[in-house]
Amino acid sequence: MKKQSTTIISIILIIIIAIFAVANTASVAVNLLFAKFQLPLILLILVCFLIGALIIYLLSFSNHLKQDKELKELRASKVDPKQLQKLQNQVKDLLKENARLKETNAQLKKAADKPAGGSQQN
Repeated sequence: MKKQSTTIISIILIIIIAIFAVANTASVAVNLLFAKFQLPLILLILVCFLIGALIIYLLSFSNHLKQDKELKELRASKVDPKQLQKLQNQVKDLLKENARLKETNAQLKKAADKPAGGSQQN
């Protein structure tokens, strides 16, 4: 949908610029640093428009190249599903081992906290 609306807006702008250019057919003097010449205003308007469009295209093209490069880097860094499953299984195993160690630690603390006096009270 975005591409369609962009195309429609572009066509409308081109039509407006063409109408504006056709309405301005007088000859004008163009003074460049090294040359001076007469040119119909319609050609001057269209040439300036095309130069501007070319500049915008080149700037957007460089941005597009950067995005493509980032996308390729992201795709290359994607983790293999088998490797991901293996790592997830390792995490589960480590969590189970951690729980067992905590339980053992709690039992050892209980045993250390019990009074050692069962045989000494006689």
